[in-house]
Amino acid sequence: MINCLIIDDEPLALQLLEDYVKKTSYLKLAGKFEEPLKAMEIFESQQIDLLFLDIKMPDISGIEFFKSLKSLSYQPEVIFTTAYSEYAIDGFELKAMDYLLKPVSFQKFITACNRVKEYIDFKNLKEPGNREYFFINVAHKLHKIFYDDILYLEGYKDYTKFYLSSASSPLVILHSLKYFEGILDQEEFIRIHRSYIVSIRKLNTISRKSVTLHTKTLPVSDNYRSSLFSVIEKFAR
Repeated sequence: MINCLIIDDEPLALQLLEDYVKKTSYLKLAGKFEEPLKAMEIFESQQIDLLFLDIKMPDISGIEFFKSLKSLSYQPEVIFTTAYSEYAIDGFELKAMDYLLKPVSFQKFITACNRVKEYIDFKNLKEPGNREYFFINVAHKLHKIFYDDILYLEGYKDYTKFYLSSASSPLVILHSLKYFEGILDQEEFIRIHRSYIVSIRKLNTISRKSVTLHTKTLPVSDNYRSSLFSVIEKFAR
């Protein structure tokens, strides 16, 4: 079961999401709140796997509230809900699992929740570092991918391209880059840009603005530069 929490200052939106949660067999509602700060105690008393969070609220925005959860010993996944589409970019910058525009239909709700379930199920499998490969669905066929064969991943909204040493063209997979960022071993793979995750083993050169893998040069963005160099420093001589 996925333990979830709903925070929304609109009573009707709160009730709608509660009804949707009750219709979804793998979701368990841990609580619902109209005021974000009143929800803090529940995060400390039990683990919340998934948070449905409104963005535009009077006392504190959903964006700011979610940032405050970094102090927790764990991090829940989040699906932002709002009537204002201009907040979508802010939500995805925080690595949100999804963004639902109000009024939320059940179809869009369940699609977002299925994505979260698959992501959590994948994370709960045996740790990737202890296996040599994994299987992933590509165009209705399961493909076996060896971790050591991966050069880099490139994200396109809900899709990710896998560039492999053994293949001349990439595999296109219906999962976001965020999905793979969570399941790949962070000692072996690192995000260097909002659009790229690279295999540390396959890096040839590294600078402040770019990295090279074989003959490919990829950009390093400001947001990910410090995390890249903190990992690389472990291997520096």
